[in-house]
Amino acid sequence: MTWSKSILSKLQKEGKIKNVFIPPEPKNKIKIPKEIGKYKLHINSVLKSSGLEFKEEYQFDENRKFRFDWVIPELKTGIEFEGIMSEKSRHTTIEGFSNDCIKYNLAQCNGWKVLRYTVLNYLEIENDIKLLIEKAK
Repeated sequence: MTWSKSILSKLQKEGKIKNVFIPPEPKNKIKIPKEIGKYKLHINSVLKSSGLEFKEEYQFDENRKFRFDWVIPELKTGIEFEGIMSEKSRHTTIEGFSNDCIKYNLAQCNGWKVLRYTVLNYLEIENDIKLLIEKAK
């Protein structure tokens, strides 16, 4: 259980705990970067071991400012990890999903291949990258 300020205040009001000192938030709070997660680490690892040049957070369209999570410029291939497993994912809202469709359609119209992965199929990237390399020869 996480002991948040609101829970501690509630317990204190109910008389279940005595006074608890909750220090104030620091003025210059340090922002800790979001953990990358094993799925994205795996995708990074596969891309590094492929020997292909790749970039992260690549903006493929100047007008719409759309970005791919990763891109292999040589193969004009964008790679997306769909974070649909969290409670709060824009991919699971109708607006977020619709915007993703616009993004992927625009990419296709401009000659990009798009590989999409989730927590259930991210291991497939190894086979997909090998296939892309074979097809490019």
